[in-house]
Amino acid sequence: MTDHKGSPIKGLSRRTLFGGVAAAAALPIVAKAQTTAGANEPLGPRGTGAPINSTGTQGLPQQGGYGPIRVLFISSYHAFDRENLFRMLDTFGEEITWCHVEHPAAEYFFDPALAEDFDVFLFYDAFAGRKMTGMGPNGRSTYDYPPPSEKLQADLKQLLTNGDKGFVLFHHALASWVHSWPAGVNGTNAYIEMMGAAADWGLGVKNVRGKDYPKSGYRQGTEQRITVVDTAHPITEGVGDFDIVDEPYLCPILEDSVHPLLRTDFEPTVEKFAHAPNGANAGEGHPPGSNLAGWVKTAENTPVVYIQPGHDNNAWSHPSFRRLMLNAIKWSASPEAKEWARANATRIFV
Repeated sequence: MTDHKGSPIKGLSRRTLFGGVAAAAALPIVAKAQTTAGANEPLGPRGTGAPINSTGTQGLPQQGGYGPIRVLFISSYHAFDRENLFRMLDTFGEEITWCHVEHPAAEYFFDPALAEDFDVFLFYDAFAGRKMTGMGPNGRSTYDYPPPSEKLQADLKQLLTNGDKGFVLFHHALASWVHSWPAGVNGTNAYIEMMGAAADWGLGVKNVRGKDYPKSGYRQGTEQRITVVDTAHPITEGVGDFDIVDEPYLCPILEDSVHPLLRTDFEPTVEKFAHAPNGANAGEGHPPGSNLAGWVKTAENTPVVYIQPGHDNNAWSHPSFRRLMLNAIKWSASPEAKEWARANATRIFV
């Protein structure tokens, strides 16, 4: 692979990046779109103003970017509008070089040796670790939740202990490994502790700090106001309070383990999710949730960022969301973030 000047980019050849799992990993496609809303201006309901069907490539940095920060974008299961999400990543092309891999192939890259070629892991995965076993009598798929392999457990623990990568998660990434990752030092699922929250819209989430929760709720197309609660953090630099149409969740969030960046004015209660259009009811008896919409935390020696919006192109084309995402990637890759994580290290894994 070469940069925009035709010079080789060290360590980012296709052979180096994918090695023995080349056939399983997908490369990025397409490029960026023009933003039609001004900074911090709201989009109209149902995404009015969001570019949907442009395929032009004029003025783009390069598909996959050519910037110095090397990003591995990880997805699984949950369908998404790849063209427009990849477009957003390509708009960051002067700052990042990125490629895409899906679970289960993504799990090979938790091996620190294979992770060597990346600076940031960007997670948009959902239900990683879930295995379909067949179809039930109601016509719905049935699943099993086997634990991760011993190698995968060891690889992730080592990767986070090394502290030389940034982890950025957004939106439905909270729904991966929430049932089957073994407990960490405090008895809770260690992957949940790594993320700072957990969600599953079909099953309850068990043993979160000793408490079981009914199934989570989601509500698509919800107009909400996002407030920046830490205006001094590098991730929120240049971002004011903004309106967005996106999908909030009702799920357990471990507020005492995170540093808040963003909050939403949407109140996550069972009543707000009941009979929601394009949504899923939260389980009966689910306690009111946190309105946190973004945070930073540590897992072992690694800086971890979570941003809750990001369901569709209403977010991906929104200038404030794009700024947050790029800031999160840049900060998590920075020496300052790694120094902060080591100074505030949190033990997660046994």
